[in-house]
Amino acid sequence: MEEDANLVTREQYVELLIDASFGEASEMESGFTSWCERHVPNWRKQGYDETWIRQRIDTAQITRGLHRSLKEQGLTMLEIRDELRKTYADHPELYDLARERERIQPGLLRYRGNSGDLRQRYSLRVIVYETEKLTFEKFCRWSGLPVPDPASVFFEQSDHVRVVRDLSTVEELELMLAMSRYALHLFDAPENLAQDQIAPLMEAHGKELRATFIAKHGYRPEDSTTPYVPVTIDGPQDHDAYYTKEYP
Repeated sequence: MEEDANLVTREQYVELLIDASFGEASEMESGFTSWCERHVPNWRKQGYDETWIRQRIDTAQITRGLHRSLKEQGLTMLEIRDELRKTYADHPELYDLARERERIQPGLLRYRGNSGDLRQRYSLRVIVYETEKLTFEKFCRWSGLPVPDPASVFFEQSDHVRVVRDLSTVEELELMLAMSRYALHLFDAPENLAQDQIAPLMEAHGKELRATFIAKHGYRPEDSTTPYVPVTIDGPQDHDAYYTKEYP
């Protein structure tokens, strides 16, 4: 039972399947033959027989057709995810089969963060952004720099930090939020801490938060899964369009 606690739940597994189906459908649209050439040799190396491989290819083609049909109906990404969720709910045996596979090949179902709850990720993403914006204003007052106009647009520094947050799980965003709130607390402290006091306090608190994260979740923050769907302060984004923009 203790080992099972480290595996994704049935509901979380469905979200993983949905993410995988988006990636697979996009990949197959770029070329069915090249998709097969990329994946079939790996499946054979992993020991899958030809019957399984044919079934896997058939499933992938069905997934591509379903995605294409839902897009043609004008559904948004979130609406497509809801429809896929209903489809997978009719096949609970998929999770049972994955559990059996986990016993043969451990690690496939290891929990590495909640990436599928897009609403929760969006809420946290916005809160992290707003907390960071307020922290920067407090920092400017603390350091004597000009305070930004409240109506001005706040840009997270750097672009790398912004992208990391867009591609973070719920647990990672909660960790970032805790760190931002602590920084806000330090810059707003009535005793007006000096710069050489703040740096070690931030480092010590970061280590404490990291240790708590590992103790609670059973894995390191840097080992978290990378969500397929980016979530920015404007909401969930199309995977392909986002990566084209951020990784041209």
